[in-house]
Amino acid sequence: MCEVIERNRAEARAEGRIEERYEIVTDMLRDGMNIDTVARIAKMTAEQVMAIGKKAAVL
Repeated sequence: MCEVIERNRAEARAEGRIEERYEIVTDMLRDGMNIDTVARIAKMTAEQVMAIGKKAAVL
């Protein structure tokens, strides 16, 4: 039972971090930052950054 609870907590923490990173990436794109710069800072690929930008209607 404890393993299930710990796994659920870890998944929730990871999900929160992903949402936070998504918000940060969209904010940087809205501010006009270069996609490659955003990708480098966020430790993502340019393709991932572009996908987030398109989904958030920033690009």
